[in-house]
Amino acid sequence: MPQNVVSPTEIAKYFLMRAREDGELITPLKMQKLVYFAYVFYLVAKKGKERLFEEKIEAWPAGPVVPTLYRELKKYGSSPIDVENFVDITEQGFLDKFGPEVKNILDKTYENCEKWTAFELVALSHNEKGWLEARKGLRPEEKSNNVILDEHILEQHLKQNLR
Repeated sequence: MPQNVVSPTEIAKYFLMRAREDGELITPLKMQKLVYFAYVFYLVAKKGKERLFEEKIEAWPAGPVVPTLYRELKKYGSSPIDVENFVDITEQGFLDKFGPEVKNILDKTYENCEKWTAFELVALSHNEKGWLEARKGLRPEEKSNNVILDEHILEQHLKQNLR
């Protein structure tokens, strides 16, 4: 496993720390999309040779979802995540878990996505080839645990980068 790999929860904590510095709030729905797009940007930067985290991302009706992160955040419902209860700000060395390359991707993801609402990010994720392929044949509201494949993410984003 590459040494830069971190957990989806650690990524969420990083985004919450950034949002706290900016005086912003993040709901669980928006967090799922931030974590998904960070995964996409990292996968594309590594040209598919490394993943940001090992857990599979599933294509749920509201867009890409990391199941373990969903279970951790569902207690917040549609309310903003309580930073103080979710992140131990005093945790020694928390930021050291992120190598410079991962930190750079997370910062770029946050800066690119912070201006959008959770619902705008859902709409963006619904245009992702990986999500569309994983949802093929399903009704819009139909539940599914279909996995979003890295190959589909790369196919869409590497093509875009070659234009």
